Amino acid sequence: MTAALVVAAFFASATCLEAMDQAWKATEGEFTVASVFTDRMVLQQETQAPVWGWATKGTKVTVSTSWNRKKYSATAGDDGRWEVEVSTPQAGGPYTVTVTARKEKVVLEDVMIGEVWLCTGQSNMQQFVTGFDGQAVEGALEALLDAPQYKSCIRVFDIMTDKAYEPMDMVPSVWKYADASVVYRTSAVAYHFAKQLTKSLGVTVGIITCPWGGSRIEPWMNEEYLRKSVEGKIPDERLKVILSRREKENSAPVQVGTMYNARMYPVKGYALKGFIWYQGCANRGDITYYDKMQAGMVECWRQMWGDTGGSLSFYFATIAPYSYGNSADPLRAFFVENQLNSLDIIPNSGAAVTETLGDEGCIHPARKIPVARQFALLALERDYGLKTGAGHGFPYPSRVVFPANSSVSPGTVRQSGFEMSIEKGEAADEKITVHIANACRGVGHITERYGNVTGFEVAGSDKVFRPVEAWTRGGRIELDCTGIADPQAVRYSFHNYCESNLVSSVGVPVPPFPFRTDKWAE
Repeated sequence: MTAALVVAAFFASATCLEAMDQAWKATEGEFTVASVFTDRMVLQQETQAPVWGWATKGTKVTVSTSWNRKKYSATAGDDGRWEVEVSTPQAGGPYTVTVTARKEKVVLEDVMIGEVWLCTGQSNMQQFVTGFDGQAVEGALEALLDAPQYKSCIRVFDIMTDKAYEPMDMVPSVWKYADASVVYRTSAVAYHFAKQLTKSLGVTVGIITCPWGGSRIEPWMNEEYLRKSVEGKIPDERLKVILSRREKENSAPVQVGTMYNARMYPVKGYALKGFIWYQGCANRGDITYYDKMQAGMVECWRQMWGDTGGSLSFYFATIAPYSYGNSADPLRAFFVENQLNSLDIIPNSGAAVTETLGDEGCIHPARKIPVARQFALLALERDYGLKTGAGHGFPYPSRVVFPANSSVSPGTVRQSGFEMSIEKGEAADEKITVHIANACRGVGHITERYGNVTGFEVAGSDKVFRPVEAWTRGGRIELDCTGIADPQAVRYSFHNYCESNLVSSVGVPVPPFPFRTDKWAE
């Protein structure tokens, strides 16, 4: 009996309860493997990979792996759950995994050893390779035409269960080849991330996808870690508001724990390399504590996977530039600033920047491939040791030099894991110079007038920011402050949406923060 048939039989025989009230549980006494273990699955290479399921209490269960011809045994506990850890080799396959209990047997076929990532968030992670209705994604046709070439080396386990108030043991999903029919409705960011990894590493890549459009961050962790992340750090009344939210039918998840229960818990512990996360629009108002909740969520996930040392990588995308009702408003920039603050408090984390990839009129921008490639660059550099020469992560300012006649106070600004020195030059020349780090061959594109940069603003002692002309000169940017008395602060792209264009020589955007040199209250 194949794993796919086991899963199908389980869901056919189990009583389907209302997802808002009860969760899928393994049928008591029935021998089964967890639903994430099916034909065509990908197991993380060179690790101790857990395999688990359920059986009658006291039943001995044996797991045999064809790659090393070893047998691993466990006994079902009081709750019927059994688990073994199997040693996985370097990437390769196909293999078989055989699970036996008394006279029953499950054979998992076409198992590959490779790299596994969990990809989730809200709608910009959910948006399919082929886009949403009326909202296209660039590269869709090419991805569909290329799908036959990559279908067996990219495999997808897509979780689409409803919200749940209690942790779910099983989900009605199976591992699938990423052929055109699957790619058609697969997360564009997740798929192109996997595609780049398999091209760069030459191994099979498995992606577990489970995003839900419009979901807040709170549903993706349990209450314990939500409280741990913000209790005592935000007003008690605010915490009460968060904890009092309840789900409504046909609405995006808002209640603490419902996505943790429905879409994370069923794959809890499945061996993987890390997580990629694209979420935040639903939490845009939480500009003083989203970073703390994101750190709490990551700690919750790592605890679920038994990762006490932070070895599972966590990479997230900044929310997309968009009007959000008022393009000139700075709320998104402050939120992105807070998102990036989490780099200081989440070990082994990184960010993909969307600054030049947005769409003023559409919250779901078409340019998903550059986001996926930034995620891939982070993973290739940090997790797989491939030195691309492009650096890892985004470009950022390392020095900002104000004119000699500025009253700015020199010093060091440290936030979001980066240090930026504020200096005063020797000349009173109405010019601010910004030096950029982690930009490979510099930023911008030089023309006969040097590379024009849009999106910079400078404020004087009146604290009113005004647009200024700026040009790139390799690894630095020069800002023309003519007409601004006593220039004291620089901001870049500090709006919900503006026509900013600053990228590194390999196309990685520069974020609005840590570019902000001031600490003025808004």
